[in-house]
Amino acid sequence: MNFKNLILLMAAALLATGTLVFSGCDKDDEDPVDAPSVSLSATSFTGKVGETASVTATVTAPGGLKALRITKYLGTDVDPSFGTNGTQEVTTSTFTLNYDLTEEGLQTPVRFNFEAEDNEGQTGDADFIITTELSVKYLITNFNWRWDSKVGKCLESDPETEQIFECEKDNVYIFNEDGTMTIDYGALTGAGGGTCDFDGLKPPASWSLTNDESELTITSVNVFDPNDVQVEVYRITDFSAAEINSTQTIDLSVFGCVIWDWKFTWKAVPK
Repeated sequence: MNFKNLILLMAAALLATGTLVFSGCDKDDEDPVDAPSVSLSATSFTGKVGETASVTATVTAPGGLKALRITKYLGTDVDPSFGTNGTQEVTTSTFTLNYDLTEEGLQTPVRFNFEAEDNEGQTGDADFIITTELSVKYLITNFNWRWDSKVGKCLESDPETEQIFECEKDNVYIFNEDGTMTIDYGALTGAGGGTCDFDGLKPPASWSLTNDESELTITSVNVFDPNDVQVEVYRITDFSAAEINSTQTIDLSVFGCVIWDWKFTWKAVPK
């Protein structure tokens, strides 16, 4: 091989090497693929037992979507009853979750974690947190109730005082899911003054709540005359897990008294 050919061969080799190096550097300098991200139509929901929380998750995955995993938590613990051992997996980039609020959320917040994984193994996630509030319907149907206090008065000039009779304190009101109801008059019945002398004559038969749960209506029917119906409306002023406070407008003008808003306190009794 003459000197000229050697020089040309070396030049070609150097050119090929440079091309490889350049190509390799060009590949190494490529921008990394962004990790997937999850956007939610809402990040939280607060409602009462029986309401439905709904959220739509939308995934952006430049590296291609491998899976979207939805994991349910009760507080900090995974709820294994959801999906498969607590996780549901889908492969669509858009997913809508509907959750009916139950009493489980009264003890701890419910959280759904949406985690997207791309074909590169990268992940991104977002949380949807549900807070469940007590509802009057849940309370009155999951417990029985009795009057603990009944405050009112007869004359305008009278101060408000406790008006509950001993025979009323052991009356237990039983509210059923289907809107029917009964009352257990207890051991002290049929005597003691007030309405107790007429226990069983016009027992409560049904109940209803307004949509905003601000009013509880109890309908009682005379056992001897189905046309003799009494409707009592209790306006809910506040409530807790063990107590409901309400007012009822009572007209005692036929007895020479005033029309007055009496205050009733109901206490929960285990079923």
